[in-house]
Amino acid sequence: MAADGLMRTSLLAALALLVWSLARVAAQETTARAQVNPLARLPLERFTATRDQPLFSPSRRPPPPPAVATRLEVEPPPPEPPNVVLVGVLTDERGTRAFVRLNPMDKVRAARIGDDLSGWKVAEIEPTRIVLAQDRRTKAFAMFEARRQSTKTAMRKTQR
Repeated sequence: MAADGLMRTSLLAALALLVWSLARVAAQETTARAQVNPLARLPLERFTATRDQPLFSPSRRPPPPPAVATRLEVEPPPPEPPNVVLVGVLTDERGTRAFVRLNPMDKVRAARIGDDLSGWKVAEIEPTRIVLAQDRRTKAFAMFEARRQSTKTAMRKTQR
């Protein structure tokens, strides 16, 4: 048991010596810094005036806080008009109707002014064309338009 007491005393003495040497080194560093820069001894709280009225700023006002980055919400592009094929137009006692096919595999359907075709409204129905509108955009589809375009493409190929 005497050995345990001696061991504890030795450890406490070593610990006290370590703490004392660390405190002495810290004091020497502070003294060395103070010799190089006498302001190093003073606490930073004493220099609030230099933060509030910066020495090298012409206005002597602190810089404005950094701007907060704002994320701009980019609106998705508006949807493209549907690929409408105008098959025919019928005017009778019930009004004017356009017969359209939205996709090559779809059935032909009748549409009146104001009807919705894939998010686009029927704005006008004329004897050989239909006009769809969405917001401020419009798109006209003429009867036999697909046939005309395929004929133009074929004519270009034969001219080469």
